Amino acid sequence: MRYRTIGADPATRREVSVLSLGAMLFGSATDEATSYAILDRYVEAGGTFIDTSDNYAFWVDGGQGGQSEKLLGRWRRSRGVGAEIVIATKLGARPLSPGTTGPGGWSGPARWSPPPACPGTRCSSTTAVTCRTAPT
Repeated sequence: MRYRTIGADPATRREVSVLSLGAMLFGSATDEATSYAILDRYVEAGGTFIDTSDNYAFWVDGGQGGQSEKLLGRWRRSRGVGAEIVIATKLGARPLSPGTTGPGGWSGPARWSPPPACPGTRCSSTTAVTCRTAPT
């Protein structure tokens, strides 16, 4: 597995695997046992960067969102996983109710605003909490 540094501040930057595991449907369409097996294999292969969001399962069969993050919390506790695994999530993306319309007519959050810019960095459009040094 290859790794890359994210973040510019020495106090908060992290080394993460270049291959991130998307946990979009863990805890909803992907059952807990299967999700745990995928997560375990990913970590065995050297993966350290998992992507999720509290809004993903909102549109799945009456889900309320947050299922993936809750499953990841249970998995971390059951395996004794700590800070060595980075969880990237989106902030403020959970819809308020079905059918709400967000910016640009997007059928997502009714109240959403982009995160503040990270000085000297460029934020990923899909992971608002992850900032990395802008290329020169």
